[in-house]
Amino acid sequence: MDRGLAGARRFLLDLLFPPRCAGCGAPGIVWCAACDHSLRRLPPRTCSRCGSRFLRRRTCSSCASASHRLPCTAFGGYAFPLDRALTHLKYRPDRDLAGVFAGWLADTYRQTGWAATCILPVPLSPGRQRQRGYNQVALIALALGAQLHMPVLANALLRVRETASQVGLTPAEREHNVRAAFAADAEQVRDHTPLVLDDVFTTGATLAACGAALRQAGADRAFGLTVARA
Repeated sequence: MDRGLAGARRFLLDLLFPPRCAGCGAPGIVWCAACDHSLRRLPPRTCSRCGSRFLRRRTCSSCASASHRLPCTAFGGYAFPLDRALTHLKYRPDRDLAGVFAGWLADTYRQTGWAATCILPVPLSPGRQRQRGYNQVALIALALGAQLHMPVLANALLRVRETASQVGLTPAEREHNVRAAFAADAEQVRDHTPLVLDDVFTTGATLAACGAALRQAGADRAFGLTVARA
């Protein structure tokens, strides 16, 4: 679509459907200054694998005994208003909000010192993708790729079986639920160091399963990045 036409279309849509803050609902803006000030950003001293807060060691005791975990970090805590904004994007394909998230994640990534070479969004199952019509993590990934000048391989990770919702499951149940649920395209990930992107880190089971699929496909190393950590 021509840029001028796209801009005119966006102007008309904003007139008909004025934007509201995804956090508090304030009119006229996608993300307001008050919600931005209320964000609970994660402290700098966090576990290099799961992003949890700790005081002394570089890796927390749980991750030190779990060799399958890939290094992971998150931008902020899963609390208001970030939780509400993530829910908003989950059910509305708001590219402007995805761009806001991408800005935060770009800053977070630059602070890690990691050297990823591509971005892989965690995929939805085919059924959920058809039902929803889009993958909210892929929207964030595309915006993040543009900011980091990094390719986004949207189909390099595949969800090869349907899984139950992770909500309400114990950590052990979460790990079992997503075990062998993903596969990676060896042709796409070969010679790459992927940055696996998801919206929320809870126990790390999903990112660990993605990391296992990437190792099986030949990727020597991968990193995990999420918008929020529960």
